[in-house]
Amino acid sequence: MDAKQVAQAIVDGIASLPNGLYLSAVRTIENTGISGNQLKIRNDYETEKFMRVFKALIVNEEPLRKLIMMAINEYYLKLDDKARTAINDKLGYSGTKLGSRVGAQFFISQKIATQLIKRIWHTEAYNRAIRVGSSFVFNILLLQGVIEEAARASRRLGAKYPAFYLKVSPLNLDMIYFLAEDALEPFLQYTKAHPIDCKRIDDEVCKILSN
Repeated sequence: MDAKQVAQAIVDGIASLPNGLYLSAVRTIENTGISGNQLKIRNDYETEKFMRVFKALIVNEEPLRKLIMMAINEYYLKLDDKARTAINDKLGYSGTKLGSRVGAQFFISQKIATQLIKRIWHTEAYNRAIRVGSSFVFNILLLQGVIEEAARASRRLGAKYPAFYLKVSPLNLDMIYFLAEDALEPFLQYTKAHPIDCKRIDDEVCKILSN
């Protein structure tokens, strides 16, 4: 038994519980209508969106993959040729293999999405959401906390990256953005950045990949 790992797991469990319960309490109170009918209507709408996409996510990773690929596609299309070639080569897709730019974009997005999903699998948010979803009947209170977390991330996405939000919201994918928020942040920052800043980022990407 690794005492350090066990101790850390205990601390992590203690640290994560109050926030989850706090979010559950906030949403539960708002859902009663005490805080205003508008909040209840908003919450009902968010809950419906969340449950539609969350049920699919419990079965397979496709909703998460779709969300990530949509963000990566936005990023890939904005890359300059030099950075795009560097990324293609790094991921093992040379110009002769790719055939077309559309084909390149699809395969690169798939590969990056797979890597990001592997990272997300190990996050506390993902594991908590899956645990709650897998035992839904016994965790109504905790489910409210997950929905509130998802709803807040959706609102952040809408405020910070409105163009991307408008693309993913009709598919309800904004309600699982909280799972990929940290992973997608640099890609979304890039798509919103000024061309001069994008050029600087592209140059740095090329330097890193050439090492």
